[in-house]
Amino acid sequence: MGQIHDYDKILTRLTIILQRLYEGEVLSVQDLAAEFNVSTKTIQRDFNQRLIRFPIEKQGSKWKMQGGHSLTKERTPEEALVLEMLGNIAEGIGSEFGVKAKSLFSKLQNNTKNPIYSKTIIEDISDKLGHFHIIEQAIMENKMVRFNYNNKLRHVHPYKIVSFEGYWYLYGEEFMESKLKTYYFKGIDHLEITPETFTPNDATYRILERAINAWFEPDKEPFTVTLKASPNIAKYFHRRPLASTQRILKNYEDGSMEIEVLATSEREIMQEVKKWLPDLIITSPKPLALKAKSIADSFLSRQIEELIG
Repeated sequence: MGQIHDYDKILTRLTIILQRLYEGEVLSVQDLAAEFNVSTKTIQRDFNQRLIRFPIEKQGSKWKMQGGHSLTKERTPEEALVLEMLGNIAEGIGSEFGVKAKSLFSKLQNNTKNPIYSKTIIEDISDKLGHFHIIEQAIMENKMVRFNYNNKLRHVHPYKIVSFEGYWYLYGEEFMESKLKTYYFKGIDHLEITPETFTPNDATYRILERAINAWFEPDKEPFTVTLKASPNIAKYFHRRPLASTQRILKNYEDGSMEIEVLATSEREIMQEVKKWLPDLIITSPKPLALKAKSIADSFLSRQIEELIG
């Protein structure tokens, strides 16, 4: 409980410091240490480690936001709209995080009414915020982390904290196996940073960018899947691609569309196809198309059994 409480105090302090920086203030380490009743070393750590990813810079013995990044109370309509959208999405992340996010965005916004509603349901990880901070620090410092996962001790080079369909994962390389993996965030236990450092591989980030969902297997060579969308849903893939690798092969006169994407596992692509049944079908590779048919037949059989009792 003490560790969670300490992290909560850190998060509150960082939130206040960021708010004031974004509003254009130039902050003194000594003044902040006195205000929050902590040492100057703690405040220096805030700026040099915890806030380093933000566009801040040192001015003499003080800190300020870099030019062009301050958010004054007078904002353009575009800036106000972005804040409203981010605030609405952040509220869905979890009870504790959502409350803190709502409080912060309300301070940054002038209006009290938000005309935007986003139905984004994100897993509540309020009890894992401490893990977030530890892994975030490890990523920034290129340090290995050690933790228990599925009853096994793991040594991982952390690359990114990612959210797939509202669930949180750590994306990294398992050191002992030299394999890229995703780890369900809530399954991580006894987490700690190790002194060992590593050099990030740019290709590892590019692999993540191709991921469709949490079922992607980053250590597998991607394969091509061809899909055909009915006229009922084709427009949605025009508006938002199924994946970053999506390529439109053909638009038919009836409004249907043929697309191509890269996948790393059958489960990764089947997860998407099942969402759009019966309006999205696999045309190739044929073995995968047959598997989709088997899944559809199984669903239909179970549904008929349920209806007839």
